[in-house]
Amino acid sequence: MDHSVKLTRDQLLNILYGTSYNMDGSVVKDTETIRNYTIEVIDKKVHLKTFNIPVQILVENEWCDIENVVSDEDLNLVYSTFQEVHLDSEIILDTDDPTGISVRSRERVRDLSNLISEAGIVLPREFTWVDGASETSGVIILPQDDYDKVFIATDPDKDGNPLIVFIKQKTEKDQERPYFVKEKGKTYIYVDHFSGGGGTQSSPYLVEDEKDLNNVRSNLGAYYTQTKDIIMTSYQTGSGFAPITSFKGYYDGAGYDIKDLYINRTQSNVGLFGEQTGGTIKRVRLVNVNIVANGSMVGALVGKSDGDVEDCAVISGTVKNEGSSAQYTGGLVGYQNAGRIVRSYSHADVMSSGNNCGGFLGIVNGGSVSQCFSTGSVTDLTVAKNASYHGGFVGSGSSIYSCYYNLTKQGGVAKGGGTALNEADMKKASSYSFDYQNYWHIGDYKVNKGYPENRKFIKYRKGKGTSNDPFLIYNQFDLEQVRHFADKHFRMENDIILNYPKSGPGWLPIGDGMTNHETGWWANSFEGTLDGNNKAIGGLYMRRRSTSKCGMFETLSTNAVVKDLIIIDVDMEVGNHCGIIAGSMNKAKLLNVSVRMFNSFSYKTFSSASDGNGSGGLVGLATNDAVIDNCLFDAPIQQQSGYFGGIVGCVDMKATISNCTVSGIFDQVSGYMGGIIGNIAYTTYSNSSNQLIKINDCVVHADMSKASAGGTIAAIHYRKDDYYNSDTARKGVWNVNISRVIITGTASASNLLRAEADRVYSGQAIDLSYYFSSSWQVSNSFYNKNKVSASTYYNFQAKYTPEIRHPSTYNAYDFVNTWTFDEKNRDGDPVLIKHIPPKLPILGFRNEIGLYYTDEAGNILRYLEYGTLVAGSTSEAYPIWLQNNADFPVKDMKVWVDPPTVKPGITVQLSLSNNPFVPVSEIPFSGTIPIGDARQFYIRFLSEVTVTEGGTFDMKAKASPA
Repeated sequence: MDHSVKLTRDQLLNILYGTSYNMDGSVVKDTETIRNYTIEVIDKKVHLKTFNIPVQILVENEWCDIENVVSDEDLNLVYSTFQEVHLDSEIILDTDDPTGISVRSRERVRDLSNLISEAGIVLPREFTWVDGASETSGVIILPQDDYDKVFIATDPDKDGNPLIVFIKQKTEKDQERPYFVKEKGKTYIYVDHFSGGGGTQSSPYLVEDEKDLNNVRSNLGAYYTQTKDIIMTSYQTGSGFAPITSFKGYYDGAGYDIKDLYINRTQSNVGLFGEQTGGTIKRVRLVNVNIVANGSMVGALVGKSDGDVEDCAVISGTVKNEGSSAQYTGGLVGYQNAGRIVRSYSHADVMSSGNNCGGFLGIVNGGSVSQCFSTGSVTDLTVAKNASYHGGFVGSGSSIYSCYYNLTKQGGVAKGGGTALNEADMKKASSYSFDYQNYWHIGDYKVNKGYPENRKFIKYRKGKGTSNDPFLIYNQFDLEQVRHFADKHFRMENDIILNYPKSGPGWLPIGDGMTNHETGWWANSFEGTLDGNNKAIGGLYMRRRSTSKCGMFETLSTNAVVKDLIIIDVDMEVGNHCGIIAGSMNKAKLLNVSVRMFNSFSYKTFSSASDGNGSGGLVGLATNDAVIDNCLFDAPIQQQSGYFGGIVGCVDMKATISNCTVSGIFDQVSGYMGGIIGNIAYTTYSNSSNQLIKINDCVVHADMSKASAGGTIAAIHYRKDDYYNSDTARKGVWNVNISRVIITGTASASNLLRAEADRVYSGQAIDLSYYFSSSWQVSNSFYNKNKVSASTYYNFQAKYTPEIRHPSTYNAYDFVNTWTFDEKNRDGDPVLIKHIPPKLPILGFRNEIGLYYTDEAGNILRYLEYGTLVAGSTSEAYPIWLQNNADFPVKDMKVWVDPPTVKPGITVQLSLSNNPFVPVSEIPFSGTIPIGDARQFYIRFLSEVTVTEGGTFDMKAKASPA
């Protein structure tokens, strides 16, 4: 940047309006354009110097001194607009990495000014809030030493509100932080971490051991997540562990165990959390609890609850409350006063000499409890056995739904609320009204002793969920489990054909239907990686017309990646912002994902026809640097309403779509269809520099002869909010780059890019360049004039069929690595090399959804996955199809296994049927097999040895021309 040249007023405003803020006042990542502080690294430490007025501005990706690049006339405007009073300090952080660190004043911290006044600070002076310094220690240097009160603000609680904490002056040599000292006319505040880091929703405190768990009591409104099993060895004597009281934060046990919790207290509010005054406790497992009390409101997890408890369990142990003060005793919770308890259970034995005692809950005084059960015994410790309100599930209360208890353990006598079941019925799925598809599992005695198990507690057989060691997905159950570990990494090891009844809503999108829709560590949207490993998912069924943001995933959030995945043969009816892969994606990536038809494909969308809406073939809504690369949609679609795009329904702000192919028959009932994008949402002119949409190296082969919209983009919205011809009134679509895009399919629409006005004042001439076209770049892009009747094409070049199929048209294209001409499948039209269908073996073995186990040359493409075979076991029988891919009918077709290729100890058996399975060594198929037809058979294994690793054998087939 030439600092001798000052910014113009328009340039300055475009920069200033580029900064975006989160609801809590912090700056959205990578959008900060103006600073009231400087930041540099000195002696391996980050030094920040804060000021009341702006001192730096981002120009051409370089931070410049504001006085050097802003004119004197405009400086006063900037100073008055971005002044932040009482922001005057120096900060030294114990790190040499300034990445992600920023500063804001108290005015941009939610409710902080009011809290300062309420704390009795009449004349607040300097205050500095540091974002992005989680778990980073350091010192804040204030410019004076006459402050009568020195305080810090805690991390925000669940409602986004911090707390004021007054700190003490240093008096001891090894005094624990935070504290302050006064030296040489300044005040030095020493902290162990800074506001905005650690303990927040996006950056929770990590609980790894007993010490971390005990320290939860030091910040009762923070976010916590457990990262390991914890054994409470340090609290096994005396009074044991001290209950955490007045907890109002969020604790996620993440399915890890807390073992050997011992509490021996004569007091009220006894449990791991003695009192929960708000917030949420979830996914906590307590193993071998030993709770001994003489008091009111006693439970293994919570003594008294005024918050939410979700997906928690007491695996084993006892809860005993005996004495003159004993009352309100439960296996999990003693006293529920408000909130809800859901999908939880207790196996603990419960004993009490007081009233209101239950195997799960002592009393429900308020709130509700649903989808819970208990199996432990409930014992009356009074001599006369006359304590009141003892029950197998709950002592007393109402608002209890779909809850159960073990009648056998209660001596066959039903007491209290909940449904009584005998021991045998407790282990039958039909006894419960639970959702086994998404939240519960039953039927395996190895899992929770045969009782229902919360699926959040069922870990994957293989993998650790990290990028280097992902969880491995072998079957439908494993795929469904992704929703419960949505911030982890996964890899598919097998093709999966979903087996859902064709009724009801069908597949629950990963992230949808979960409680507390929050991102980050509370993950409901998917934030991990799903590596499809070039495997397929078949038979995705959904009936969710009135649902927004649905697909296989509800939302792909920041840093989420879905790659190398194939979706085949869906049956879906969905609403707005829906796609087969994801409802929405925000700063996420879709890489090498394909959707295609093999047998039967039905996809109907019911979206909205207004700005910011639409549904797509792959994704409903793409925004904030979403990337879609090397993806394919090759299937029929029926659009019932609104906007539809072959790849994306709606694009907002920033997205890149590259190397994508769209094919199939597009049937439009109502609305507008685009070959690639359904709708691009408008933004204000002042925010135009933050909008950038790229569409590169894409091709549309789709038959859109029934679509009355753009062959590329169905709708581009714009509006003007007042009559006056001012830039601030404009709302349009800016900075769109379309390069090397080809439309080879049929389209009857008059527009390749269709513009639609939401509002333009009467009497105004509509000049579309005023709203978007002037900032668009459409280059080296073509459509087939013989197939497309467009009259408005925005720099797309019309070419006749011979030209579309001739190399001289594509001088700017890479016809070595990216593009080629396909004579066999597309009559010579240009195609993307990666999307050419593979050559099939003349006689090929395939699965139910058309994927072959070898290619034409015999190279292995996929395996049959049988898991571990124990010695003496017989595997499940798998269906296989042998298909005739020759150019002629065949006869005398047969299949057999080549015995020398089978490993010792393994027997491979074939059968024409599965029930009964009649083993034979070879199978002949009678009659003539037409071109493209297939015959089905079954295969299974008998093992005389334990097999844990994969192996191969040769299966052979032959036939004669008919």
